[in-house]
Amino acid sequence: MWETDWTLRERLRAIVEDHLSGASALTERTAQVLDDAVACSRAATVEAVRAEVLDIGAQVIGAHPNMAPLVHLVNAAVRAVAEAATPEDARLAVRRALERFRREQQEHVRALQERVSDLIPDGARVLIHSFSSTVLSALDAARARGRSVSIVCTESRPLFEGRRTAEHALALGLPVTLIVDAAIGEWAGRCTLALVGADCVSPEGVTNKIGTRLLALAAREHGIPVYALAESSKFFPVPLRTARAHSPTEVWEMPPAGLTIWNEYFETTPLEAFAGICSESGLLSPEDVRRRIRDLSLDERLWARLRSLLSAMNCS
Repeated sequence: MWETDWTLRERLRAIVEDHLSGASALTERTAQVLDDAVACSRAATVEAVRAEVLDIGAQVIGAHPNMAPLVHLVNAAVRAVAEAATPEDARLAVRRALERFRREQQEHVRALQERVSDLIPDGARVLIHSFSSTVLSALDAARARGRSVSIVCTESRPLFEGRRTAEHALALGLPVTLIVDAAIGEWAGRCTLALVGADCVSPEGVTNKIGTRLLALAAREHGIPVYALAESSKFFPVPLRTARAHSPTEVWEMPPAGLTIWNEYFETTPLEAFAGICSESGLLSPEDVRRRIRDLSLDERLWARLRSLLSAMNCS
């Protein structure tokens, strides 16, 4: 069984404990772990192969329940088992499904980059929040097309993902200004547009790092467009937002006794707060998004686990 492989267990634990990486990076790493786990699996039945995939998927989704691509990745792997006659067939089907999912996601991201480039005028100053590899790659693509672009990024407390954004942007050769989160309102008026990533896009809205709604409100006040970048694996029938409190010490290392500290990482911003949701197929309106989401479906076993997981987290 894959559980006996120490390296795989450590890689899985690293994914579970990673609260800095974005959905795209975590999905890629999870796909690699699933692929390696299935390759070395000794499961004796088709159902046992399916159970192993579900077990790994549940651990990762449980740690990152707001990230729709993780659910779609596991869904693709689980569904691939359905027509398998033997454990060997099941393992091969899962590995092919994982490769197909990764390939399609990469193609979608490349197409999304081109779509976003059309939204960024030459000389633009772009306001961004938190860390998103999709946003950074889109800005780099715009620069490669000859656009002069600079960025303003928030610190994104309490984990300071904005510092990581600044480092990556500087490495790409982009001029960067780092601001405290509370300065969003001030700096929105100095920017051309705002871009944010997305962990989940549902009929209700865009689930992303907390502070996204404030950015959208500031952008509206100053009359600049704000776009959420989300290829189709980010779309989901329900908002994947859980009421999960994180360590108070991330906000205040040694708080006074009796103080209550509220520390959650994600929030859902209504679709109507955005000038559009940019996907690989173009700029989508709220109704476009809702229409596309209606066609999504999940494996029954995975859906049952996910419902149970979300219910337990939101009731805890």
